Amino acid sequence: MARKSAYPPHPRRITLEYNLITEHIYLGTNQCCRAHFEESLLKAGVMADISLEHEHLDTPFGVDFFLWLPVVDKQPPSQQQLLVGARTIKDLVDNNIKVYVHCKRGHQRGPTLVAAYFILEGLGPRSAIKRVRDKRMIHLTRGQMKALSEFSRLVAHK
Repeated sequence: MARKSAYPPHPRRITLEYNLITEHIYLGTNQCCRAHFEESLLKAGVMADISLEHEHLDTPFGVDFFLWLPVVDKQPPSQQQLLVGARTIKDLVDNNIKVYVHCKRGHQRGPTLVAAYFILEGLGPRSAIKRVRDKRMIHLTRGQMKALSEFSRLVAHK
């Protein structure tokens, strides 16, 4: 018997959709940057793109900063990827630069990285996940949640 999900099924065709998580952090789908960076995001002042897609490399023409952290779908980023990504988000935010973080659909890998940023800023893993979930529908895997717990321990010792 198939397990019933609390979330609606994903549409077959991925469209551009995103949520503003903080004043500086946008989180969404990979449709931001297929041929160039999405004009509406540029108009909103987004000047950085962080992609966690292993399957696809962005063409973010129009932004000033681009970071590619390739992570296989449904897998957690490595601890090194979480640290580099979270520190990059922190540097961008500290310099008043808006960033768009994404994976394929913006529900797992991207939210994991944004939660890691909140952990770096002092939240615990559950609070960090809740902060993202309060703004966007997400569904992290057990492995991604475990990676965030490990990340919390890692940054607590630094």
